[in-house]
Amino acid sequence: MVKSDAASVDQYLNDLHDDRKLILKQVRGTILNNLNPGFEETMNWGMISYEIPLEIYPDTYNGQPLQFAALASQKQYVSLC
Repeated sequence: MVKSDAASVDQYLNDLHDDRKLILKQVRGTILNNLNPGFEETMNWGMISYEIPLEIYPDTYNGQPLQFAALASQKQYVSLC
């Protein structure tokens, strides 16, 4: 799995080739247009992560925000988990 060291979503997208950048921006736009209020888009685990913040759901087993989706550019495909 390809993992990015980008500190922000914008940096992650800027580091991509133009063809992948276009695809990820389109998928990202759809996700952001449908993201529940209060949920967050962050960079975690080297990919764009969509999480339920601890302020909304604090009772996680590891004390980390609850990730419910992730978006990443892999070597030969785009992943939406």
